[in-house]
Amino acid sequence: MKVLMVYYSRTGVTKKTTEKIAELLREKAVEVEVVEIVEAKKRTGVLGCLRTGKDAMRRHAAPIEPVKADPAAFDLVAIGTPVWAWSVSAPVRTFCQERGKDAQKLAFYCTMGGTGDKGTFEAMQELCGKAPVATLALIDRHVRKDHEEKFVAKARTFAEAIASTGG
Repeated sequence: MKVLMVYYSRTGVTKKTTEKIAELLREKAVEVEVVEIVEAKKRTGVLGCLRTGKDAMRRHAAPIEPVKADPAAFDLVAIGTPVWAWSVSAPVRTFCQERGKDAQKLAFYCTMGGTGDKGTFEAMQELCGKAPVATLALIDRHVRKDHEEKFVAKARTFAEAIASTGG
């Protein structure tokens, strides 16, 4: 089975989540390629933070660098995003609009301060045009602290759900 993991991470939490899921999938003999979504314009500093909030509230997409991997060449595409204003981040919104329909199967995961996973997954499903085979929602502080029960165990269950879909 070949899995493409595509993610965006502004603060590093979604990146850490992606790395853990990829590690767990590889332990199950799943071939994994990890690709970070890179924005054409950076979101650093106060202005970047303000732009993040504005884009999230307005449900805007954001210009991203071309993603070199072809989603259609993989058995499953796992898409990871931070939750912005109870929805998908602007860079992941762009990826889902442009390439989400190319995936054979999808899985979604998100990291958040507290809530917003439901709206995020609904938006991703609508943008990609298909339902995910698995979802995972994690609280940022649990990821940062490597909390066994609230992060690692949940990531393991998500990886197992992906691996069980076969190829």
